[in-house]
Amino acid sequence: MGRLIVRTFIAGLMFAVMTARAADDAYMEMLEAETADLKLDQSGQLKEEEKNRGPTNKAFEWNGELQGENIPKDLGKEQFEAFLQKNFYGTYMFFNRLNTTDKNTIYYRYSQAAKPDLENVRQNVMALLKQ
Repeated sequence: MGRLIVRTFIAGLMFAVMTARAADDAYMEMLEAETADLKLDQSGQLKEEEKNRGPTNKAFEWNGELQGENIPKDLGKEQFEAFLQKNFYGTYMFFNRLNTTDKNTIYYRYSQAAKPDLENVRQNVMALLKQ
C-alpha cells in the first residue's frame, strides 16, 4: 500500500512538472514572437528607429517654465498628451489607459478651463477610470 502511494505521488509530481514546462514553453514562444522584429546595434542596445516608435507624437516640446501644477493654455490635443507625458508621467500613464472618447473628454475639459491646472485633469482622469 505504501509503494502505491509513493508511485502515485511521483506520477503526480512528474505530471505537474510537465504541465509547468509546457506553460513555460508557450510563454517563451509568445516572448520570442514579440521580439522577433526588434533589431539591436553592436552594443546590444535597441536601434534608434525602434526607440522612437511609440504611440505618442513627440513633435511638441514644452520649453517654458512650469508654474506649479498649471498646464499651459491652448495646447493642441497631441501637444497636451506630450506635455503630460514629459512633465507629469504618472498622470499620463493613467490618462493613457483611457479609451479614445474619455481622452477626448479630458482634453475638452482642459481646453474649456479658464486656467487649466493639473489637479482638475487628474480628478477627471481618475473619475473616468473608475466608471
